[in-house]
Amino acid sequence: MFTLKTGILLSGAALLGCCGTALGYQVQASQAQLQSLFAQAGAAMQSGHPELAEKYLKQATVVAPDLPQAFLDLGMTQLKEGKLAEAKASIEKSLQIDPTLAGAHLFMGIANYQTNHIPEAIHDLELEATANPDNAEAEMWLGIVELKSGHPEKATGPLDRAAELAPKDVNVLDYRGQAHMQVAKDSYAQMYHLDPGSWRVHRLNAQIAAQAEQHKNAIDEYLAAIKIAPGEADLYEGLGEEYRKTGAVDLAENAFAEQLKLTPGNPVAMYDLGSVRVDRGEEEKGVPLLEQVVKLYGAPTVADYYLARGLASEGKNAEAIAEFKRACEVQGEVQRRAWYELAQIYRKAGQTAEAHQALLKYQQLRQEADKASAKQVADWRKLNEANSHAGVAPE
Repeated sequence: MFTLKTGILLSGAALLGCCGTALGYQVQASQAQLQSLFAQAGAAMQSGHPELAEKYLKQATVVAPDLPQAFLDLGMTQLKEGKLAEAKASIEKSLQIDPTLAGAHLFMGIANYQTNHIPEAIHDLELEATANPDNAEAEMWLGIVELKSGHPEKATGPLDRAAELAPKDVNVLDYRGQAHMQVAKDSYAQMYHLDPGSWRVHRLNAQIAAQAEQHKNAIDEYLAAIKIAPGEADLYEGLGEEYRKTGAVDLAENAFAEQLKLTPGNPVAMYDLGSVRVDRGEEEKGVPLLEQVVKLYGAPTVADYYLARGLASEGKNAEAIAEFKRACEVQGEVQRRAWYELAQIYRKAGQTAEAHQALLKYQQLRQEADKASAKQVADWRKLNEANSHAGVAPE
Protein backbone atom coordinates (compact mmCIF):
# COMPACT_ATOMS: atom_id res chain seq x y z
CA MET A 1 0.00 0.00 0.00
CA PHE A 2 1.13 3.52 -0.81
CA THR A 3 0.75 5.76 2.22
CA LEU A 4 0.76 9.48 1.51
CA LYS A 5 1.25 12.12 4.19
CA THR A 6 -2.45 12.69 4.67
CA GLY A 7 -3.03 9.06 5.51
CA ILE A 8 -4.80 8.12 2.27
CA LEU A 9 -3.86 4.62 1.12
CA LEU A 10 -3.31 4.02 -2.59
CA SER A 11 -2.90 0.56 -4.05
CA GLY A 12 0.52 -0.32 -5.38
CA ALA A 13 -1.19 -2.26 -8.15
CA ALA A 14 -2.91 0.94 -9.30
CA LEU A 15 0.48 2.51 -9.88
CA LEU A 16 1.51 0.03 -12.52
CA GLY A 17 -1.52 -0.87 -14.61
CA CYS A 18 -0.02 0.44 -17.81
CA CYS A 19 1.00 -2.58 -19.85
CA GLY A 20 -2.08 -2.45 -22.06
CA THR A 21 -1.62 1.28 -22.62
CA ALA A 22 2.01 0.75 -23.58
CA LEU A 23 1.02 -1.54 -26.39
CA GLY A 24 -1.21 1.15 -27.86
CA TYR A 25 1.67 3.50 -28.61
CA GLN A 26 4.07 3.19 -31.50
CA VAL A 27 7.34 2.53 -29.78
CA GLN A 28 10.54 1.26 -31.29
CA ALA A 29 11.10 -1.38 -28.62
CA SER A 30 9.47 -4.75 -28.87
CA GLN A 31 6.21 -5.33 -27.08
CA ALA A 32 7.71 -8.32 -25.33
CA GLN A 33 10.53 -6.24 -23.83
CA LEU A 34 8.12 -3.61 -22.49
CA GLN A 35 5.82 -6.28 -21.13
CA SER A 36 8.72 -7.86 -19.29
CA LEU A 37 9.85 -4.55 -17.75
CA PHE A 38 6.34 -3.63 -16.61
CA ALA A 39 5.77 -7.13 -15.25
CA GLN A 40 9.00 -6.99 -13.26
CA ALA A 41 8.13 -3.53 -11.96
CA GLY A 42 4.68 -4.72 -10.92
CA ALA A 43 6.10 -7.74 -9.13
CA ALA A 44 8.64 -5.54 -7.35
CA MET A 45 5.90 -3.20 -6.15
CA GLN A 46 3.76 -6.06 -4.91
CA SER A 47 6.68 -7.53 -2.97
CA GLY A 48 7.43 -4.18 -1.33
CA HIS A 49 10.51 -3.20 -3.31
CA PRO A 50 9.73 0.15 -4.96
CA GLU A 51 13.41 0.79 -5.59
CA LEU A 52 13.50 -2.21 -7.94
CA ALA A 53 10.27 -1.06 -9.58
CA GLU A 54 11.89 2.33 -10.17
CA LYS A 55 14.88 0.63 -11.80
CA TYR A 56 12.70 -1.32 -14.23
CA LEU A 57 10.52 1.68 -15.04
CA LYS A 58 13.56 3.82 -15.77
CA GLN A 59 14.61 1.16 -18.25
CA ALA A 60 11.13 1.30 -19.78
CA THR A 61 11.46 5.07 -20.30
CA VAL A 62 14.75 4.49 -22.11
CA VAL A 63 13.29 1.73 -24.26
CA ALA A 64 10.16 3.79 -25.00
CA PRO A 65 11.02 7.48 -24.52
CA ASP A 66 7.74 8.56 -26.12
CA LEU A 67 5.53 6.46 -23.83
CA PRO A 68 3.87 8.85 -21.32
CA GLN A 69 2.47 6.09 -19.08
CA ALA A 70 5.98 4.83 -18.37
CA PHE A 71 7.01 8.24 -17.04
CA LEU A 72 3.78 8.54 -15.03
CA ASP A 73 4.26 5.14 -13.39
CA LEU A 74 7.90 6.02 -12.71
CA GLY A 75 6.80 9.26 -11.08
CA MET A 76 4.23 7.52 -8.91
CA THR A 77 6.80 4.98 -7.79
CA GLN A 78 9.24 7.77 -6.91
CA LEU A 79 6.41 9.48 -5.04
CA LYS A 80 6.02 6.35 -2.95
CA GLU A 81 9.73 6.40 -2.17
CA GLY A 82 9.53 10.01 -1.03
CA LYS A 83 11.64 11.26 -3.95
CA LEU A 84 9.37 14.22 -4.51
CA ALA A 85 11.56 16.29 -6.84
CA GLU A 86 12.29 13.30 -9.06
CA ALA A 87 8.62 12.28 -9.01
CA LYS A 88 7.51 15.71 -10.16
CA ALA A 89 10.06 15.68 -12.99
CA SER A 90 8.89 12.26 -14.19
CA ILE A 91 5.19 13.15 -14.05
CA GLU A 92 5.89 16.48 -15.78
CA LYS A 93 7.63 14.53 -18.56
CA SER A 94 4.53 12.35 -19.00
CA LEU A 95 2.42 15.51 -19.35
CA GLN A 96 4.80 16.99 -21.91
CA ILE A 97 4.30 13.89 -24.04
CA ASP A 98 0.54 13.69 -23.46
CA PRO A 99 -1.11 16.68 -21.70
CA THR A 100 -4.39 14.75 -21.47
CA LEU A 101 -2.97 11.60 -19.85
CA ALA A 102 -5.49 10.33 -17.30
CA GLY A 103 -4.17 10.48 -13.75
CA ALA A 104 -1.12 12.61 -14.52
CA HIS A 105 -2.56 15.86 -13.17
CA LEU A 106 -3.90 13.97 -10.14
CA PHE A 107 -0.47 12.75 -9.10
CA MET A 108 1.21 16.01 -10.04
CA GLY A 109 -1.29 17.67 -7.74
CA ILE A 110 -0.44 15.25 -4.93
CA ALA A 111 3.29 15.84 -5.48
CA ASN A 112 2.82 19.62 -5.48
CA TYR A 113 0.74 19.35 -2.30
CA GLN A 114 3.43 17.31 -0.57
CA THR A 115 6.04 19.91 -1.50
CA ASN A 116 3.73 22.65 -0.19
CA HIS A 117 3.07 24.20 -3.61
CA ILE A 118 -0.61 24.66 -2.83
CA PRO A 119 -1.79 26.87 -5.74
CA GLU A 120 -0.10 24.55 -8.23
CA ALA A 121 -1.62 21.50 -6.52
CA ILE A 122 -5.11 22.98 -6.69
CA HIS A 123 -4.64 23.86 -10.36
CA ASP A 124 -3.55 20.33 -11.27
CA LEU A 125 -6.32 18.69 -9.27
CA GLU A 126 -8.94 20.96 -10.83
CA LEU A 127 -7.66 20.01 -14.29
CA GLU A 128 -7.92 16.31 -13.41
CA ALA A 129 -11.41 16.69 -11.93
CA THR A 130 -12.60 18.62 -14.99
CA ALA A 131 -11.12 16.16 -17.46
CA ASN A 132 -12.38 13.12 -15.53
CA PRO A 133 -15.59 14.13 -13.72
CA ASP A 134 -16.20 10.58 -12.51
CA ASN A 135 -12.86 10.42 -10.72
CA ALA A 136 -13.72 10.42 -7.00
CA GLU A 137 -10.02 10.44 -6.08
CA ALA A 138 -9.40 13.73 -7.86
CA GLU A 139 -12.35 15.37 -6.11
CA MET A 140 -11.22 13.94 -2.78
CA TRP A 141 -7.69 15.25 -3.13
CA LEU A 142 -8.92 18.65 -4.24
CA GLY A 143 -11.03 18.78 -1.09
CA ILE A 144 -8.13 17.62 1.07
CA VAL A 145 -5.79 20.29 -0.28
CA GLU A 146 -8.38 23.04 0.25
CA LEU A 147 -9.11 21.77 3.76
CA LYS A 148 -5.47 21.47 4.81
CA SER A 149 -4.64 24.89 3.37
CA GLY A 150 -7.23 26.55 5.57
CA HIS A 151 -10.19 26.78 3.19
CA PRO A 152 -12.79 24.31 4.49
CA GLU A 153 -15.58 26.26 2.77
CA LYS A 154 -13.91 25.46 -0.58
CA ALA A 155 -13.35 21.83 0.43
CA THR A 156 -16.98 20.86 1.02
CA GLY A 157 -17.99 20.99 -2.66
CA PRO A 158 -15.31 18.60 -3.99
CA LEU A 159 -15.69 16.28 -1.01
CA ASP A 160 -19.48 16.20 -1.44
CA ARG A 161 -18.98 15.24 -5.09
CA ALA A 162 -16.43 12.60 -4.09
CA ALA A 163 -18.95 11.14 -1.62
CA GLU A 164 -21.55 10.93 -4.39
CA LEU A 165 -19.08 9.04 -6.58
CA ALA A 166 -17.71 6.83 -3.79
CA PRO A 167 -20.36 6.69 -1.04
CA LYS A 168 -18.65 3.83 0.84
CA ASP A 169 -15.11 5.23 0.86
CA VAL A 170 -14.30 5.87 4.52
CA ASN A 171 -11.46 8.24 3.65
CA VAL A 172 -13.82 10.43 1.61
CA LEU A 173 -16.40 10.36 4.39
CA ASP A 174 -13.78 11.21 7.00
CA TYR A 175 -12.44 14.28 5.20
CA ARG A 176 -15.93 15.35 4.16
CA GLY A 177 -17.00 15.26 7.80
CA GLN A 178 -13.94 17.25 8.84
CA ALA A 179 -14.63 19.93 6.24
CA HIS A 180 -18.29 20.37 7.13
CA MET A 181 -17.54 20.43 10.85
CA GLN A 182 -14.91 23.10 10.34
CA VAL A 183 -17.29 25.21 8.26
CA ALA A 184 -19.94 24.88 10.97
CA LYS A 185 -17.40 25.72 13.66
CA ASP A 186 -16.28 28.84 11.79
CA SER A 187 -19.88 29.93 11.22
CA TYR A 188 -20.81 29.57 14.86
CA ALA A 189 -17.61 31.28 15.98
CA GLN A 190 -18.61 34.26 13.85
CA MET A 191 -22.10 34.13 15.31
CA TYR A 192 -20.69 34.15 18.85
CA HIS A 193 -18.64 37.21 17.94
CA LEU A 194 -21.55 39.08 16.35
CA ASP A 195 -24.23 38.26 18.92
CA PRO A 196 -22.98 36.37 22.00
CA GLY A 197 -26.37 36.61 23.72
CA SER A 198 -28.37 35.23 20.79
CA TRP A 199 -30.91 32.48 21.34
CA ARG A 200 -29.14 30.68 18.49
CA VAL A 201 -26.02 30.47 20.63
CA HIS A 202 -28.05 28.81 23.40
CA ARG A 203 -29.55 26.43 20.84
CA LEU A 204 -26.07 25.52 19.61
CA ASN A 205 -24.92 24.89 23.18
CA ALA A 206 -28.01 22.73 23.71
CA GLN A 207 -27.27 20.69 20.58
CA ILE A 208 -23.65 20.19 21.60
CA ALA A 209 -24.72 19.09 25.08
CA ALA A 210 -27.33 16.74 23.62
CA GLN A 211 -24.75 15.08 21.36
CA ALA A 212 -22.55 14.58 24.43
CA GLU A 213 -25.57 13.06 26.22
CA GLN A 214 -25.49 15.86 28.78
CA HIS A 215 -29.25 16.13 28.77
CA LYS A 216 -29.67 18.37 31.81
CA ASN A 217 -27.31 20.95 30.34
CA ALA A 218 -29.13 20.69 27.02
CA ILE A 219 -32.47 21.31 28.75
CA ASP A 220 -31.08 24.35 30.55
CA GLU A 221 -29.77 25.80 27.28
CA TYR A 222 -33.06 25.22 25.47
CA LEU A 223 -34.94 26.92 28.31
CA ALA A 224 -32.53 29.88 28.11
CA ALA A 225 -33.12 30.10 24.36
CA ILE A 226 -36.89 29.95 24.82
CA LYS A 227 -36.74 32.75 27.35
CA ILE A 228 -35.17 34.95 24.65
CA ALA A 229 -37.22 33.66 21.70
CA PRO A 230 -40.46 32.06 22.95
CA GLY A 231 -41.94 31.97 19.46
CA GLU A 232 -39.33 29.63 17.92
CA ALA A 233 -41.09 26.29 17.50
CA ASP A 234 -37.96 24.20 16.91
CA LEU A 235 -36.70 25.13 20.39
CA TYR A 236 -39.69 23.33 21.90
CA GLU A 237 -39.04 20.35 19.67
CA GLY A 238 -35.45 20.10 20.92
CA LEU A 239 -36.56 20.65 24.51
CA GLY A 240 -39.20 17.95 24.20
CA GLU A 241 -36.70 15.47 22.82
CA GLU A 242 -34.33 16.10 25.72
CA TYR A 243 -37.12 15.75 28.29
CA ARG A 244 -38.11 12.49 26.60
CA LYS A 245 -34.56 11.14 26.84
CA THR A 246 -34.55 11.82 30.58
CA GLY A 247 -37.88 10.07 31.07
CA ALA A 248 -39.78 13.30 31.84
CA VAL A 249 -42.50 12.46 29.32
CA ASP A 250 -45.03 14.81 30.97
CA LEU A 251 -42.71 17.77 30.39
CA ALA A 252 -41.94 16.46 26.89
CA GLU A 253 -45.66 16.43 26.15
CA ASN A 254 -45.98 20.05 27.27
CA ALA A 255 -43.07 21.09 25.06
CA PHE A 256 -44.41 19.27 22.01
CA ALA A 257 -47.87 20.73 22.61
CA GLU A 258 -46.35 24.21 22.49
CA GLN A 259 -44.49 23.26 19.31
CA LEU A 260 -47.76 22.22 17.67
CA LYS A 261 -49.51 25.35 18.94
CA LEU A 262 -46.89 27.50 17.20
CA THR A 263 -47.01 25.46 13.96
CA PRO A 264 -50.54 24.06 13.59
CA GLY A 265 -50.83 21.31 11.03
CA ASN A 266 -47.09 20.59 11.14
CA PRO A 267 -46.79 16.78 10.77
CA VAL A 268 -43.49 16.68 12.67
CA ALA A 269 -45.09 18.44 15.63
CA MET A 270 -48.15 16.19 15.41
CA TYR A 271 -45.90 13.12 15.36
CA ASP A 272 -43.86 14.36 18.34
CA LEU A 273 -46.95 15.02 20.42
CA GLY A 274 -48.87 11.94 19.27
CA SER A 275 -45.99 9.55 19.88
CA VAL A 276 -45.21 10.86 23.35
CA ARG A 277 -48.88 10.55 24.25
CA VAL A 278 -48.78 6.90 23.19
CA ASP A 279 -45.70 6.47 25.38
CA ARG A 280 -47.67 7.99 28.27
CA GLY A 281 -50.62 5.68 27.71
CA GLU A 282 -52.84 8.49 26.39
CA GLU A 283 -53.82 6.65 23.21
CA GLU A 284 -57.16 8.43 22.91
CA LYS A 285 -55.30 11.74 22.44
CA GLY A 286 -52.29 10.41 20.56
CA VAL A 287 -53.90 8.16 17.94
CA PRO A 288 -55.89 10.92 16.15
CA LEU A 289 -52.72 12.98 15.69
CA LEU A 290 -50.78 10.00 14.38
CA GLU A 291 -53.58 9.09 12.00
CA GLN A 292 -53.30 12.55 10.48
CA VAL A 293 -49.53 12.18 10.10
CA VAL A 294 -49.83 8.77 8.43
CA LYS A 295 -52.40 10.16 6.01
CA LEU A 296 -50.24 13.20 5.19
CA TYR A 297 -47.05 11.21 4.62
CA GLY A 298 -48.59 8.35 2.65
CA ALA A 299 -45.42 6.24 2.68
CA PRO A 300 -44.60 4.19 5.81
CA THR A 301 -42.71 6.05 8.55
CA VAL A 302 -42.05 5.72 12.26
CA ALA A 303 -45.47 7.32 12.78
CA ASP A 304 -47.02 4.02 11.63
CA TYR A 305 -45.17 2.22 14.41
CA TYR A 306 -46.51 4.52 17.12
CA LEU A 307 -49.98 4.48 15.60
CA ALA A 308 -49.91 0.68 15.65
CA ARG A 309 -48.92 0.70 19.31
CA GLY A 310 -51.73 3.09 20.12
CA LEU A 311 -54.30 1.03 18.23
CA ALA A 312 -53.08 -2.16 19.92
CA SER A 313 -53.49 -0.54 23.35
CA GLU A 314 -57.07 0.34 22.39
CA GLY A 315 -57.71 -3.29 21.49
CA LYS A 316 -58.01 -2.63 17.76
CA ASN A 317 -55.83 -5.58 16.82
CA ALA A 318 -56.68 -5.84 13.14
CA GLU A 319 -55.91 -2.17 12.53
CA ALA A 320 -52.79 -2.41 14.65
CA ILE A 321 -51.52 -5.39 12.65
CA ALA A 322 -51.99 -3.46 9.42
CA GLU A 323 -50.01 -0.51 10.79
CA PHE A 324 -47.24 -2.71 12.19
CA LYS A 325 -46.90 -4.31 8.73
CA ARG A 326 -46.44 -0.83 7.24
CA ALA A 327 -43.86 0.01 9.92
CA CYS A 328 -42.00 -3.20 8.99
CA GLU A 329 -41.11 -1.50 5.69
CA VAL A 330 -39.17 1.26 7.49
CA GLN A 331 -35.46 0.45 7.61
CA GLY A 332 -33.48 0.37 10.84
CA GLU A 333 -34.46 0.04 14.48
CA VAL A 334 -38.12 0.87 13.78
CA GLN A 335 -38.34 -2.12 11.43
CA ARG A 336 -36.92 -4.46 14.06
CA ARG A 337 -39.23 -3.17 16.76
CA ALA A 338 -42.22 -3.42 14.44
CA TRP A 339 -41.56 -7.09 13.70
CA TYR A 340 -41.17 -7.82 17.41
CA GLU A 341 -44.40 -6.01 18.30
CA LEU A 342 -46.14 -7.74 15.40
CA ALA A 343 -45.10 -11.11 16.82
CA GLN A 344 -46.58 -10.15 20.20
CA ILE A 345 -49.91 -9.00 18.83
CA TYR A 346 -50.21 -12.10 16.63
CA ARG A 347 -49.61 -14.23 19.72
CA LYS A 348 -52.29 -12.38 21.68
CA ALA A 349 -54.69 -12.86 18.77
CA GLY A 350 -54.01 -16.61 18.78
CA GLN A 351 -52.27 -16.54 15.39
CA THR A 352 -49.32 -18.68 16.52
CA ALA A 353 -47.96 -19.46 13.05
CA GLU A 354 -47.85 -15.78 12.09
CA ALA A 355 -46.35 -14.92 15.49
CA HIS A 356 -43.59 -17.48 14.95
CA GLN A 357 -42.73 -16.14 11.49
CA ALA A 358 -42.70 -12.54 12.72
CA LEU A 359 -40.41 -13.46 15.62
CA LEU A 360 -38.03 -15.28 13.27
CA LYS A 361 -37.90 -12.18 11.06
CA TYR A 362 -37.12 -10.02 14.09
CA GLN A 363 -34.31 -12.33 15.16
CA GLN A 364 -32.87 -12.33 11.63
CA LEU A 365 -32.86 -8.53 11.49
CA ARG A 366 -31.38 -8.31 14.97
CA GLN A 367 -28.50 -10.61 14.00
CA GLU A 368 -27.85 -8.67 10.80
CA ALA A 369 -27.76 -5.41 12.76
CA ASP A 370 -25.32 -6.87 15.28
CA LYS A 371 -23.02 -8.09 12.49
CA ALA A 372 -23.15 -4.72 10.74
CA SER A 373 -22.31 -2.95 13.98
CA ALA A 374 -19.37 -5.25 14.64
CA LYS A 375 -18.08 -4.71 11.08
CA GLN A 376 -18.34 -0.95 11.45
CA VAL A 377 -16.28 -1.08 14.64
CA ALA A 378 -13.69 -3.27 12.89
CA ASP A 379 -13.55 -0.92 9.88
CA TRP A 380 -13.00 2.11 12.11
CA ARG A 381 -10.27 0.25 13.99
CA LYS A 382 -8.51 -0.56 10.70
CA LEU A 383 -8.84 3.05 9.54
CA ASN A 384 -7.43 4.38 12.81
CA GLU A 385 -4.53 1.93 12.67
CA ALA A 386 -3.77 2.99 9.07
CA ASN A 387 -3.91 6.67 9.95
CA SER A 388 -1.66 6.15 12.97
CA HIS A 389 1.11 5.09 10.59
CA ALA A 390 0.62 8.10 8.31
CA GLY A 391 2.72 11.25 8.46
CA VAL A 392 1.43 14.77 8.97
CA ALA A 393 0.58 16.83 5.90
CA PRO A 394 2.28 20.23 5.57
CA GLU A 395 0.18 23.08 6.89
